[in-house]
Amino acid sequence: MTAGAVVIAAAAEFGLWFVPFTVGLLTGVAARRAGWLLWQALAGMLVMAAAGWGIPLLWQAVRGQPAGATARVVAALAGLPPHATVGVVVTLLVAGLQAVVGLWLGRAVTPRAQLR
Repeated sequence: MTAGAVVIAAAAEFGLWFVPFTVGLLTGVAARRAGWLLWQALAGMLVMAAAGWGIPLLWQAVRGQPAGATARVVAALAGLPPHATVGVVVTLLVAGLQAVVGLWLGRAVTPRAQLR
């Protein structure tokens, strides 16, 4: 789980916004093959996506970059209330949604393990 969050965080630093979907897809394939329960894979994927996008946003704010101002502008452009918290929460929700869809697709295309 930590590796997935690190991959998502590193990709977020380079502007690769689609990586939560890709990590979710790979996690879905691995989860099906390893026999993980759906709720276990889903919980892990949501934590990976939130940490993967949340840590870079927090790091930017700590370094003094205008992450809050950017989040306000993004929220306002999306037609949401222009508050930094709204922008950050929507960003984390989008990352989580991408990850869940990737997880679903990875599980859907991977055949179930045969019971012996």
